[in-house]
Amino acid sequence: MRMLIKQATALILIASLMTFAGCASNAGWNYQPNPSQSASTHVPLTLAVEHFKDERGTQNSTYFWVCIIPLVPYCSASYQRPDIANGFLTEGAYNFRPDSDLANAAKAEIKQSNIFNDVFVTDREMDPGAQLILRSTITNTTWDGSRYSYLLGPYGSLVWLFGAPIGTASNTLSVRLELLEQSNGAVLWTDEINRSYSKTEGIYYNYAMDFGYPEMFRDGMKQAVTSLEQYVESKPQSFWQAMMPQGR
Repeated sequence: MRMLIKQATALILIASLMTFAGCASNAGWNYQPNPSQSASTHVPLTLAVEHFKDERGTQNSTYFWVCIIPLVPYCSASYQRPDIANGFLTEGAYNFRPDSDLANAAKAEIKQSNIFNDVFVTDREMDPGAQLILRSTITNTTWDGSRYSYLLGPYGSLVWLFGAPIGTASNTLSVRLELLEQSNGAVLWTDEINRSYSKTEGIYYNYAMDFGYPEMFRDGMKQAVTSLEQYVESKPQSFWQAMMPQGR
């Protein structure tokens, strides 16, 4: 009996150490653009991508501590701003600067499409160095997580060692994109990115996959760039040439 108690204690310790090790590590934004594919239409203009505006909610709450109470089946956390939260399903924090990270990712996607002469990121509103402006607003980056304790309180992590799920992490991303004419502020084109992501994580599968924001944005930008290309193609070249600086 004493041997069984020692073995059970060792297993609990191993599971706890794995959990704490995961929660002590920090994940970060890591973006890889879609495969490069040049657009069939090109206009001799420059596009400035403004840093994205942040209109997300501000509520961050966690009840993961509830899982230490026996007879509680699961506990949860919800962060409208995961970039300033601590304590996720298997990660401690997420290094993410939405306003600049998303702007740089959008620039990379549009620039490689070769729709415009040049594309750059700016922190200036209606940057005079460009004839076109991409103005974008972040409305949702919510992270939701559920951790399973299997009614066992602090011993729930023992079940994870046998392949039972640690829990589920879900992400939501919503971004609004607008193309503006710099000279008068007229909105020429709009698009929206609305994506979701969910992973059930275990010690032996999908571990440390709490975040899917880069993948969601990449999928959304693929469709957005296609839509932008179609819009540009729908206008005559004279429409775009009229925006060229005088003397060119």
